[in-house]
Amino acid sequence: MEPKRHTWTRRSVLKRSGLAVAGTAFGSSSAIGAASATECCKTCWMDVKPGCCPNRIDASKNEVFTVYIGWPNVKPESIRLRPSSTRATFDTPTCQKYRNPRWKQVSCSDIEELLTETDGRAASPCHQTVTDVDGDGDNDTVVRFNSCALELRRNDCNLLLEAETGSGCRLLAIDSVAPCNCGTTKEH
Repeated sequence: MEPKRHTWTRRSVLKRSGLAVAGTAFGSSSAIGAASATECCKTCWMDVKPGCCPNRIDASKNEVFTVYIGWPNVKPESIRLRPSSTRATFDTPTCQKYRNPRWKQVSCSDIEELLTETDGRAASPCHQTVTDVDGDGDNDTVVRFNSCALELRRNDCNLLLEAETGSGCRLLAIDSVAPCNCGTTKEH
């Protein structure tokens, strides 16, 4: 699998931590020691409702929809899909296409910025499998979500994936959403 931007590897974290321990042993303080394994973050592509554009989800129907995730080993209990009404300030396609994904220019910090604007709504998948959906020889994760669990609102424009890889790294992705039949714009 090709390396991703903005990725901390276990080796670089251990190396930085080792430098901090050595610095402490010789009496010098170091901010390098602040690095930890929790800083590992990766981005990947995600395709909500593969084959559809726009990714229209009916908020009033209790329907199950599919999401493809371009990562083979995702911890099922960690997967959360979060609606966001904040428009991305970075270049992102209107709809992600799993056969020709455009995500490499999106960094963890780009998606993290959008996550800070979310209001706590999140859905966990009701089903998960692993298979090669895009024919590239690498497995991908296929998850299904219940549309009502998202609590979509008409001003939501993105769905943000927040998960953890099998090796413990944070995994983030983004795709657009076009909610319909929503009751309210915003609730407080």
